[in-house]
Amino acid sequence: MPSDRRLHPLSILFNIGRQFGAIALPLVLIVVGRGTDEDRWNIYALVFLIPYTALAVGRYLSFRYRYEDSDLVIRRGFIFRNQRHIPYSRIQNIDAVQNVVHRLAGVVDVRIQTGGGSEPEATLSVLTLADLDEMRRRVFGTRAAETEVPEAAPAEIAQELLHLSARELVVYGLVENRGLIVIGAALGLAWELAPSRLVEQYIGDQASRGFVHSLSRLVGAQGGPSWSALGMAVLGLVVFLLLTRIFSVVWALIRLHGFRLTQQGDDLRAEYGLLTRVTATIPRRRIQTITIRESVWHRVCGRAAVRVTTAGGKDEQRERVAEQREWLAPIVLRDRVPDLLDRLLPRVDLRAIDWKPVHPRAFRRALVRRLIGSVWLALLAVLVLGPKGAWLIPGLAVWAAVRAHLYVKHLGWAITGDVVAFREGAFGRRTTVAPLVRIQVVELAESPFDRRTSMARVRVDTAGGGHGVNVPYLPRHEADALYSTLAASASRTAFEW
Repeated sequence: MPSDRRLHPLSILFNIGRQFGAIALPLVLIVVGRGTDEDRWNIYALVFLIPYTALAVGRYLSFRYRYEDSDLVIRRGFIFRNQRHIPYSRIQNIDAVQNVVHRLAGVVDVRIQTGGGSEPEATLSVLTLADLDEMRRRVFGTRAAETEVPEAAPAEIAQELLHLSARELVVYGLVENRGLIVIGAALGLAWELAPSRLVEQYIGDQASRGFVHSLSRLVGAQGGPSWSALGMAVLGLVVFLLLTRIFSVVWALIRLHGFRLTQQGDDLRAEYGLLTRVTATIPRRRIQTITIRESVWHRVCGRAAVRVTTAGGKDEQRERVAEQREWLAPIVLRDRVPDLLDRLLPRVDLRAIDWKPVHPRAFRRALVRRLIGSVWLALLAVLVLGPKGAWLIPGLAVWAAVRAHLYVKHLGWAITGDVVAFREGAFGRRTTVAPLVRIQVVELAESPFDRRTSMARVRVDTAGGGHGVNVPYLPRHEADALYSTLAASASRTAFEW
């Protein structure tokens, strides 16, 4: 019978740190700073180290895992015992996360992902790097044998598919503009560290009252805002946008430092991170949908982003996990996208796909939706600028018509013997591809407006959650034909978990 294994003994310290981390910063500030009598209650938080330590030791002593012929078995608990069997065939990803302390200690947090939900099926904190390699070898090797993959496949040399240099990370930071994340974190830290009077003056109640008062005086000035005031406002906006881009580049250089995407056998592995090192593994055959995103800035820079979804629920937690794991290529040269897709879907060539348009009268439907939004903007302009704002109404109407025309013009869908695909977007473009063997549900939907104009919408759901492909404004006869084809294909194709 396979023997049980323990976690690394450092699990005790890491669990204590994780439980105690929520109050660590306030406690340090109070102990080091000059806390008032009302703040001294934080010092008593040290007492909580005793139950935290006992709990961490109990978890370490009660936690066991072992490898059986076809299952990973995890057992925990003294009083309330829990034993979980996770079949190797259901394990989609074995992710490894290392922060700075993990790397200094030579250990790693391991998260086992299946298609059962948004949370990891199991978290093993912490294991040695050798234990992690053994787990991957046992799980993926056994799984490959069950699917009749040649024994030599797991031992293949990893092939590098993508490596992001510092230059590419700078481009990524400029394109994605995640600087608001850094600014928000800096404001939060300032709120904790700065004296209360400074916080109130610069980012607190006094600052907000002063900003609102200045803005109201600027907008409500007789004759409208002056050119100098508008110029200062534009200059301030430009400076703010530049700062967010700079912070975004810094965030990208730290977050995605050393990004490498490799393929070994049927598995894709992404490694990245300067402070927190993330190693994520995705079996290629578990991919549910592939999305190629090209924002306006992507297209200006000749870049694109490639994302995949794997089986599991889709919610807020799932989105955070996807941010960490499922961007196979956060940024890649547009010319290299077809080569990358050849690795993911060897039998599909998007360059040769015959894209089909939507209903000829789709422009009217799209125009009405955009005109409704333009009405609200026109009302806001009239309220802020007075009669001068009425001059914006014709411009907003023309802009709505242009946007509707471009949106409908670039809508397209296609179906081949292996995939169904959908693309949209005039300025920023998005292409989604779903293999037919991954389809779980096909839906034909009609709104009252669809029925009036003889249109329909076809939605395709996969195990990745949400609508993998969602094609609007189809002529009713084409929608019926597409629906019948997809439903028949899904019913006669054995679903590959």
